[in-house]
This record gives sequence, structure tokens and C-alpha cells, in this order.
Amino acid sequence: MKKSCLIISSIYDFSIDLVIQELEKSKVDYIRLNKENIHKHQISIDPEKKTISITGNGINRKIKKIKSIWFRQPIFLRNTPEKSLSLEDQLSKSQWTAFLRGLMIFDDAFWMNWPANTYSSESKPYQLMIASKIGFKIPKTQISNSFNEAKSFQEKIIVKSLDTVLLRDGDDCLFTYTSSVKKSDLTYETIGSAPLIVQNYITNKTDIRVTIIKKHIFSVKITSNGYGIDDDWRLLKKDELEYTNIELPKKIKSKCYKLMVALGLNFGAIDLIESNGDYYFIEINPTGEWGWLSNEDRKIELCIAEALS
Repeated sequence: MKKSCLIISSIYDFSIDLVIQELEKSKVDYIRLNKENIHKHQISIDPEKKTISITGNGINRKIKKIKSIWFRQPIFLRNTPEKSLSLEDQLSKSQWTAFLRGLMIFDDAFWMNWPANTYSSESKPYQLMIASKIGFKIPKTQISNSFNEAKSFQEKIIVKSLDTVLLRDGDDCLFTYTSSVKKSDLTYETIGSAPLIVQNYITNKTDIRVTIIKKHIFSVKITSNGYGIDDDWRLLKKDELEYTNIELPKKIKSKCYKLMVALGLNFGAIDLIESNGDYYFIEINPTGEWGWLSNEDRKIELCIAEALS
């Protein structure tokens, strides 16, 4: 019986494109469903027999055995739409979201990652609590819309959103970044409408991205002109950034693996900060991007392809 890989993705997910190249080289059978076009298929699942049938839009398959599932798109609609959605569109999006969660009937497949674990791991308060519990240092943190403990923070602080923010303003799409501000700038009038994450600013920092796929770990430091970047490195142009492979200390590696186990993840993109020899946990993204870290040896794609196949 042919075993297939099911990939739930997006038409704009270029990291998936890299993995699919490796799957095709290895002649692994796969089906890719993009969230933007999922309504163009006719899809049926049988929760008792654990089968899935997909027809339409170039696919005609009935699968009795799914070997692995990569749930790359757990959040169906994060941004505010350009215009009010019709009742039909609202119903469609809500029910397709529930349908995708229903793929958990394939509980004997290898998941990258199990949906329930992805949802819980996306909670920044929860991941910070778990990281602290297993021994990671984390910056002093408060999550609030009132900032009651301002006096206990240093003057320069970091503020960021609780979740990815994609907002639409007319024809413009707005995205928020991590920002450094003075704590005196935070008042109920400026932040009272929505909670945010406030953390002490860490000086002399170097950003580190750690990508873990099962037992494989890839660590890269992110610099500009050989130096750490004061604010959010994503604000710099691509040609101003340098990605350098590094070897993490054994204790930090061990904590990264323990974090993955505690969160029940097979894949994770961890952001750390190194400052004066200390390593701080910042966050983990269970569906994080990594295509921008890819290099000629294609190790990350190969590891993901191997796990899926």
C-alpha cells in the first residue's frame, strides 16, 4: 500500500517549495493543499476508516494510509480582510478551519507538528513559562494593557505583540515589529486598547536562530557588519545581514531539546539572544520560517524531507 505525505500550506510558502524539491528527488508521494485554494477541491474524510478523498483542481486521490502530515498553516485567517466578509465567506473560512483540525483523525501518522501542540506552543506566555521552567534565562517580562509594574523595569524596554499582527489599512498591509522604547512612554492611554509584551532590553546582544527538526539542530547567529543588531534585525535590508553557522554550548543545546520535548514539537524555530556569555530565550515558533537560512548544502531541507518521508 502506497503511503503518502500530506502538506497543508500556502501558495506563498517558499520554504515548502524547497522541501518539495527534495521530496520529488526522493520520489516520495505527496499531496500539497494550499489554504487559499482548499475550497476548490472536493475533500472527504472518514473518521472511522481514517481515509481521505481529494478531487478537483488537478487532484484525484483516495488515500488509505497517510504516513506523515506537515501542518504548516494552522491559522487560517490572521489578518483583517480588506472588506467585510460575506456570510458565505465567514461560514466557509470557519468550517474549513475546523475541517483542517479534523485531520487529527490520522493519529498514527508522523506529524510536523501535532495541531494541538502547535496551538499551545504559539502562546507566548505559555512558551515563556515552559522555557523558564526548564532552566532558560528569560528577560524580565510583563504581559498587560496597563503596565502596572513599570517601576520595576529598567528605562529602556522592549515591546512586542502577543501574536503576529497583520492589519489592513485601505490598500496597505501593516506588520508590527519588536520595538525598543522608554518605559515612560507606556501609559494606559497609549496601550490600554490591547495587551502587549513588555520586556527589559538586553544590551550588547547577538540574535541567534535555532532550527530543530527532530534530533537535528541548526544554529545561526545574525549580525550586521560583524556586530550584533540593537533592535529588530528584520528591519534591516537583506544585504545588510550576515548569517553565520555556530555551535551552541552543550547546556543550551540540551535546553533547546528539552523545550521541544516539553512542548511536544518535532519542528521548531527558536529565537535566542546571547549577551556577555549569557543566553536568553526569546520565543519559539512551531511553524517558523527557515528558507532564508538555506544554503548550498541544503541540510535543513534534507532533514525535513527525510522526516516527512
